[in-house]
Amino acid sequence: MLPITDYRRRYIVTNFAYGTGPFLRTTDLAIAFNREYEKLTGSRLGIIVPWLYGERQKQVMLEEFSEHEAEHPAEILLDRTLGALYSKVFYGSHNYADALTQWVEQALLTSREAYHHLSGELILETLSGDIRRVRGKDIALELNRSPRIRFGVAPSYFTSFASLTEILEQARTIKNFVVSPKLLKQAIETAREVERGHEQYAIAHPGTFSYQKNRQSRFEKEILVPPIAPPPKPNRERGIKPGIFVTVTGIPGLERLYREASDLGLALYSNDTDSVSGSTRALPHIISNKSIRFQFARSGWSSVWISMISGTPLLVPEYDPTDDPEICFNNRCVEALGIAIVYRGEPLSELLSRTDDVRSASRRVSAEVKKRFGTLDGNTYCAKLFAKDFVTRYK
Repeated sequence: MLPITDYRRRYIVTNFAYGTGPFLRTTDLAIAFNREYEKLTGSRLGIIVPWLYGERQKQVMLEEFSEHEAEHPAEILLDRTLGALYSKVFYGSHNYADALTQWVEQALLTSREAYHHLSGELILETLSGDIRRVRGKDIALELNRSPRIRFGVAPSYFTSFASLTEILEQARTIKNFVVSPKLLKQAIETAREVERGHEQYAIAHPGTFSYQKNRQSRFEKEILVPPIAPPPKPNRERGIKPGIFVTVTGIPGLERLYREASDLGLALYSNDTDSVSGSTRALPHIISNKSIRFQFARSGWSSVWISMISGTPLLVPEYDPTDDPEICFNNRCVEALGIAIVYRGEPLSELLSRTDDVRSASRRVSAEVKKRFGTLDGNTYCAKLFAKDFVTRYK
């Protein structure tokens, strides 16, 4: 298929950490930015998304953004070459210590490669499979979420639940943490380089270190914002059998949890049925349904916020010192705030008896966030701030 040349448009490029949530949430943010940008200027920007997870990523994005694609066809464009660069710095099959070593060795080199790629001509693909040729010089801004590399091609707006530099600095306090002090020092220096020079730094609340009462801002332009994700929509679908939604796998002891769920007449739902034996495939949109007794997920903030705002209790696995230190601090935070239960092998019946307390804490924290910011929608909140700043300074 021959590419269609399009030199008439300007673009947003997204930049994110590993996993499914980050590429979805940065795309959400870009769409929200476009809404605000259109109000201010009457025009919209194309959205370039690194394409690193192959057809699985495209399918997830088609499911998630089908309405947007119908209203604004070909606005979202996938960059396979840029996505391939991420493979040099992302997890893959490595354990955390090996992955961190690889990231320290490759992050700044890969950042330079990304800069050169994004400065040239780009061959991109729409979600419907059409090929587009665009110019890197038409990239107007970058929107990122916990970035692991620097692009450096346009004004950049940073979003996260905590800076990677701060997470790595505080990882020194984790008992039995597998990363050597020397590697940790190198990683901190790399993180500082990746995280410098953004236009604004939006840190979500609640976030990784919200449980620390005297935490100081890490950046001169740092602002606190509500959860940076679309608030979950109510799901009132009928016919959903009472059950639990599983989004994390590979944790020892889950087979017993699944068996106990079956004994109690609870169904298992997951968007990864290959990994959750006996589960029914469902998208995360059903988490807010009252028939879902709780969500079992790693304490990534997309999962935390879905449960907190929807009122569906969250159960998270205990931290493993060989894992990403962010999860350690996330676990401490959600447990301190009362908005999740850390699973330590308790019987399912005991866990279910504690879910009312989690619902109550989630309502309380959500009400506090709404009172503080006026909204639970951090995407729109950030988009308004970023669009106003960008149009004022760069349009």
